[in-house]
Amino acid sequence: MKATVFHGPRDVRVETVPDPTIKSPTDAIVRITRAAICGSDLHSYHGSQPVVPGFVLGHEGVGVVEELGKGVSHLKKGQRVVVAGAVACGECFFCRRGQVAQCSVSGAAVFGYGKNFAGTFGEIGGEQAEAVTVPLADYTCFPLPDSIPDDAAVFLADILPTGYFGALNGDIEPGDTVAIFGCGPVGLCSIITAQLFGPAEVIAVDNFPYRLDLARKLGATAVKVDEAQKYILERTDGRGADVAIEAVGHISALEAAFQAVRGGGTLSMVGVISDPSISFPMMAAFMKDLTFRTGLANIRSNIPHLAKLMERGKIDPRPIVSHTLALDETPYGYKIFDARSEGALKVLIKP
Repeated sequence: MKATVFHGPRDVRVETVPDPTIKSPTDAIVRITRAAICGSDLHSYHGSQPVVPGFVLGHEGVGVVEELGKGVSHLKKGQRVVVAGAVACGECFFCRRGQVAQCSVSGAAVFGYGKNFAGTFGEIGGEQAEAVTVPLADYTCFPLPDSIPDDAAVFLADILPTGYFGALNGDIEPGDTVAIFGCGPVGLCSIITAQLFGPAEVIAVDNFPYRLDLARKLGATAVKVDEAQKYILERTDGRGADVAIEAVGHISALEAAFQAVRGGGTLSMVGVISDPSISFPMMAAFMKDLTFRTGLANIRSNIPHLAKLMERGKIDPRPIVSHTLALDETPYGYKIFDARSEGALKVLIKP
């Protein structure tokens, strides 16, 4: 089969690799009909996330079940599914509490994401491919209703639950002012899901005009970075935002979020940090009496209700899609997404 293969920093190629196989009775093979490039994939692309050359990338995918291990009982051949970006069992102590990112069976192994997120299965091949082996398939795969098209369903694999995780951890209440730092795909999904909690205003902060334009269309007030602090204070009688969501994974965005949130407010961080030397501003949090939350999103536990909202037309992430490319064009997709050129936001791959 064809797949997107990592060869080194900024060097990905579409090549022929061995077909996926059933390795365990709980495995399934899913033929991918839509995949996506995630912002966190850029950590691998840049070389900051350990990935072995020759490894297949990607952890966001939708497809059709083609083969089942003998221990898979909840899926059927020919069924459309979204493959959650991280593997989970659904039955351990953590999964039963909805904390699937801490799954003790899988070790929260992430598809196509290298050694740091290999979990107990070792490195798992990615989904920017024609097919993928899915461990613990009964829970890791979520059956899709026909009413949710692939271009929307692929958001359920990671990015929409991650944006929702950021909003949920913000403890947003009706009438709150929410400031979201970063209008990449995760930040835009945070804008969509934050509005489910009834805030008075969602303020989106970024410097790229095309991102700010889309944030505005999604219901946020769009503000440039150098204007954000002044605007937020003006809108909150000098207090600051009730909730700040950091959706970049960069120290500058984190510092801006700490500055923008009010005393006694909540700061939720969902941006994936690529620089392990970033230090937590403990004194700022202490003096402002802040609640700070971060961590890997509990993707699979949040898929069912997000899928229901999508099915009922309450949310629709498809405006975030900027490009849909053939699998052979994936290296070009990485290039424009990394460079933020051609208005690249969410780049989908269609094998």
